[in-house]
Amino acid sequence: MARRLAVHAVALAAVRAAYAALILGLIGGLGLATVVLSSRGDRPVTVAAALGIDRPAGELERRRSEAVAALVTDCMARLGLRWSAVPEPGPPIPDPDLGPMDWAKRWGFGVSTTIGSPPTDADVDPNMASLEAVAPAVRDMYVRALHGEGRIPGCHATATDTVFGVRERLLASLRPALDALDERIAADPAAARAVATWRACVGPVAGGLAVERRSLPVALLERFAARVGSVGSGPSSVAGLAALRADERRVATILAECELAYAADRSAAAAPYEATFVAEHREALKGIGSAIRAAEAALPTLQP
Repeated sequence: MARRLAVHAVALAAVRAAYAALILGLIGGLGLATVVLSSRGDRPVTVAAALGIDRPAGELERRRSEAVAALVTDCMARLGLRWSAVPEPGPPIPDPDLGPMDWAKRWGFGVSTTIGSPPTDADVDPNMASLEAVAPAVRDMYVRALHGEGRIPGCHATATDTVFGVRERLLASLRPALDALDERIAADPAAARAVATWRACVGPVAGGLAVERRSLPVALLERFAARVGSVGSGPSSVAGLAALRADERRVATILAECELAYAADRSAAAAPYEATFVAEHREALKGIGSAIRAAEAALPTLQP
């Protein structure tokens, strides 16, 4: 059982990222729960299309990871500390290329379904390995420089904010207008019906949890994590784990179905509002998109 719980801890960390990318990603973006619809000719009719900043998720993740590693190294060097630029490995998500529905059918939330799977070999960070061999005082100095102390951020936090905050900083001038757009969409009767339909859809699997789109997926995940700990050990645990996995896949699949249906319904409701917004702010969106692309292209890279 100890082995199971150890694997579960890794799986739980991984699935948070997996669900963020595969299912909860439908909620995020620019604050609008919409998908990129087709444009009319060469004229974009969605905010995302007007910005033109969509990139393959894996490519963007790799660039950001390299940039953070490079900036952390520069920051540590300014403090007189040697640090190797090693990108952090991504979470060990099984079958990351699967879509939300297929992923849920195969892995559920990735909690009980990953127990017993061989752990993914993560690259060993030479920086952390080298710190194991130094004196405690030196190690503490490195840790403070890396992670900060009190309200003073460390090199890792400042580098992460520099890289991952690019888009939000450049969108700041348009954020009030985007928030107002989101409010107009949310007030539309069709959008309200989309929420009501989603609530009815997930109701059978909520099991008393708050039926809120931003909290329910994580709450369900945590519930299955708690249930893993109650499976126990011995011959009966095999049947118990099999039943838990089947239930997890069932619940996750229903949730994925509800999320995908909601995304489609909300997009249909949002389309006229978003098209009007894009027409009114086309030049601003174009300029911000160009600035984001330039800023991300200028992020530091690591030499091969």
